[in-house]
Amino acid sequence: MHNIMNIEEKKLPNQSEVTEFYNQLIFPSKVSRESYEKLVSTNLKGKRVGDFGCGQSLFIEIFRRLEYDAVFLDVSQKAIDLIDYGEKICASLTEIPLKDSTMDNIFCIGVVHHIPQMEIAINEIIRVLRPGGFLILGVYANNTTTAFIKRRYDRSQTKLGKNIIETVTRFLMWFKNKSRGISKEELQKRIDDLLLTPVVRYMPAEEYSKIIENFGCKVKKIERFNQMNILTVFKPDKF
Repeated sequence: MHNIMNIEEKKLPNQSEVTEFYNQLIFPSKVSRESYEKLVSTNLKGKRVGDFGCGQSLFIEIFRRLEYDAVFLDVSQKAIDLIDYGEKICASLTEIPLKDSTMDNIFCIGVVHHIPQMEIAINEIIRVLRPGGFLILGVYANNTTTAFIKRRYDRSQTKLGKNIIETVTRFLMWFKNKSRGISKEELQKRIDDLLLTPVVRYMPAEEYSKIIENFGCKVKKIERFNQMNILTVFKPDKF
């Protein structure tokens, strides 16, 4: 499989390094979640719905409003402590402490491309998804502005070069978020999230589809959502 990454596989950090990075990267405020509402079906009441790799959760207010039986899972205890609704689980996606086929629908947005053992994580998510259920998987798209910036930053061999890229990134992020009055602290954390994350992949959606299909599921739809590809994944009834 052709993996497009900013780091060679043999040089990937272990999971503990990734965990520590994201345990410190708790944003001081939440971005509006309104744009994510279109990803959430409104007919899941009575079903077990998960936000896996939730962070502060893009979906918590939507799930709360719809009164969903929600499960929030993240590797960061600090992130989990901020969640005030539903069931909370602090765990890695490579070792999900749930029984097979216990979740009806799972949302996993902006997560698996940061996990060193990504295929194990995807397989684990599929394992706990019930046959007939859906996974909404959000992954960084290839050939985007953020992918270009990250690759240029990683390839830069000088401090000056990295500083220039960081300055440009700061302006672009400030300009994008100025209408909502982003704070300096949040701006810096979002820059760190882009430039300093220990592991990140920018792969074509088709490569994720191959992995998913190897695990027996079907990708029903792929759509572009800002800098991400959103894959709607179906687990067949006869799994």
